[in-house]
Amino acid sequence: MLTIAYFLVQPVVAAAWDPAYSFLDNTISDLGNARCLPTTESWRPGTFLCSPRHVLMNATFVLVGLCTTVGALTTRRYWPPHRLAGAGLALVAVSGVGAVLVGLAPGDVNMPVHLIGAGLQFPGAIGPLLIGLATPRERRRERVFSLAMGVVGMVGCALFATGLHLGLGVGGTERLGFDPLTVWTVVLGAVIWRAGRRAR
Repeated sequence: MLTIAYFLVQPVVAAAWDPAYSFLDNTISDLGNARCLPTTESWRPGTFLCSPRHVLMNATFVLVGLCTTVGALTTRRYWPPHRLAGAGLALVAVSGVGAVLVGLAPGDVNMPVHLIGAGLQFPGAIGPLLIGLATPRERRRERVFSLAMGVVGMVGCALFATGLHLGLGVGGTERLGFDPLTVWTVVLGAVIWRAGRRAR
């Protein structure tokens, strides 16, 4: 559930930007840029980026990544003993490792490591789909929600990777690909926590 910090901190960090941060036109990683400099990226050369609260954002990336990985590993018994569920949780855990790398290596400081971390977010989008497929039909809400988050995440990742933004901008498309996993961890984290309390 602590992964909700990802959504709560972004507006706080974005509010300090000048010029203003755009959730549609700026990437998520822009919030973690450690220096105030024009970009050298081919698709937006000379765009000035400055994130005064980058330390807060990068710390949040690390926190969310750790919570995602630890959560995936420690909740295995909650899910069916099915290979698909195990594979899905493994992909979610890998995504968490990627988020930690993104936070430890801002794009304007160590782009190679940052890109590795960002790339690990893609397999994480498939995790909820596999877990949803393995979830028994009796647990209909969890199954449908997991499948939905997996499908949306996969479609968003495909659009982002191919540069088809469909009017959402690069930031909007990136969020469509990566954010469903975080939504899934928040909601299912709450469900599992509640189930644990009932069992006790």
